Amino acid sequence: MRAELTGDSVDRIDAADKRSHLYPALPPDATRLRVVALVGHVNAPTWIAETLAAIVDSDVADLVTIGAVTAPAPRHLPRLLELFLHADAWIGGVARMATARCSLPGRLPQTIFIGCRARQTEPTLELADEDLQRLAEAKPDLIVSIGLPPAGPRLAAAARLGVWTFERYAFDPLRSALWLLDPVMRGDPVTRGGLLVHLSELGDWRVLQPLRSATSQLSFSRNRANQLLRTPALLVRALRELALGRSPALHPAPQFQPPGTLAMCVFGLRFVLRGLRRQLPRLGRVESWFLAVRRGRRLDPAAPRLDEFQRVDAPPGHFWADPCALRHDGRDYVFVEDYPYATRRGLITAIELGGDLRPARTWVALETAWHLSYPCLFEWNGDIYMTVESSETQRVTLYRARRFPDQWEQVSHLLHGWNIVDPTLHFDGTRWYLFATVKESALSYDDRIWDDLFLFSAPTPLGPWRPHPNNPIVSDVRAARPAGRLFVHEGRLIRPSQDCSVEYGYAVVFNEVTELDPERYAERPIGRLEPSWDAHLKGCHTYSTSADLEVLDAKILIGQGREHARANATSTARPVSNEPMSEETS
Repeated sequence: MRAELTGDSVDRIDAADKRSHLYPALPPDATRLRVVALVGHVNAPTWIAETLAAIVDSDVADLVTIGAVTAPAPRHLPRLLELFLHADAWIGGVARMATARCSLPGRLPQTIFIGCRARQTEPTLELADEDLQRLAEAKPDLIVSIGLPPAGPRLAAAARLGVWTFERYAFDPLRSALWLLDPVMRGDPVTRGGLLVHLSELGDWRVLQPLRSATSQLSFSRNRANQLLRTPALLVRALRELALGRSPALHPAPQFQPPGTLAMCVFGLRFVLRGLRRQLPRLGRVESWFLAVRRGRRLDPAAPRLDEFQRVDAPPGHFWADPCALRHDGRDYVFVEDYPYATRRGLITAIELGGDLRPARTWVALETAWHLSYPCLFEWNGDIYMTVESSETQRVTLYRARRFPDQWEQVSHLLHGWNIVDPTLHFDGTRWYLFATVKESALSYDDRIWDDLFLFSAPTPLGPWRPHPNNPIVSDVRAARPAGRLFVHEGRLIRPSQDCSVEYGYAVVFNEVTELDPERYAERPIGRLEPSWDAHLKGCHTYSTSADLEVLDAKILIGQGREHARANATSTARPVSNEPMSEETS
């Protein structure tokens, strides 16, 4: 007899649970690290306070004590650069949360603070003998120094693993992480970020836990905040590697010099033109998505091309995106995120396609008080199941069809306690896998959850779900976020992913999975589907296949107000080709 869980009972079960683990627990033979922190001031930017709090809350390290050392005065910046940074910080708005001041003793009331005197600060930091002795008596495995010069040899010798020094101007809201201005000035879609740290063992600067994230093209302060607010999670990841006896991943440090007057003048002109080029086409317009479907052919993920697709539009006032195809009882269904502009809250709609690929019938499959998107359907033990994205509930819920396609019941919550997007289940014949991007940082100034792909495995879809030891398995905005179910093409397992570097949902990347088991994961990109198959497209971000049916979505801009009365947007299907769409439908 199968146990039936109502929605209320599922919620009660999860209320008693802790948040799901993103990483495996340390093995019994591993020892938590003892960490001592040195800071340039006890009133610190929020990102520093949260970084130290993350060490305290982690399961891999103990923050033994914090030593406060007077930081050296910052050097003057070129005048034009300084004016730009002030103006950009004002325009950046909520991104200032990363550098807002916070009392470290107030944030960490259980941590011991001591005052330390610097014996030498140029070119390296050394402490007075008695203070150095006090730190050594704490027997630290690692010293983390923030907002101070790199450690000298005597200070480095006080800890078994030496000293990791974050940049000396970390406490300055204007100068901190200034190296992240470089990708903004160049207009790079991708920022190569991570932890810029001076390693005393190497005597040089490196980037620990490197990652690639989307560049905030029109704001340095936002680009910087996106990186600084990732620091708590990245540092704990690096400490986890040390606790496991491994070396954290590292890359060479970027070469960056503050730009002078001429460089800032050139950048200022380019910056204004970039803003006009990016924003003018969107004035008075909103994003809309449509579906493209075809039958009888199969896209080659190594050389994806689009032809002979038919376009399927949502009813007026809606758009359809995130398609997931399923054949059931000889009929073709496509489940989608149905987004009504009036409510701005997505629901899940089921579409039955006729033989001509036109929608024959539609049903509301699932609607809640919160936003839903990204349905992922599969069959197991004779039943049909579905997961959806409901990140604002901070959980991934599994539903079972009580009556397909329009009546669903909650079965369990697979993961909870995090903002989790685009959960994608896959069965390899012996074990189940769950791919999802997760917002690990406690703080964020926006809803970007594009960079880190986490993997979990379980014996059944009901769990228990165990985190993969290589989490996050991808840290790259160009390939992390899922773009549909995994599928097999000519014997190769393919994972579709999104490239969100240019903008959200810009392109689909097809990755061949070369290793997949509970202990190992590897993939390599083999093909890329960009929105270049029509001049008016702005993106395509989900691909799904079932039997001989293929479906994907595509993004366009439409006039504001026309979302309620779009021309030719009445749930019809028409051929899609490489010929440009008319201005009427773009």
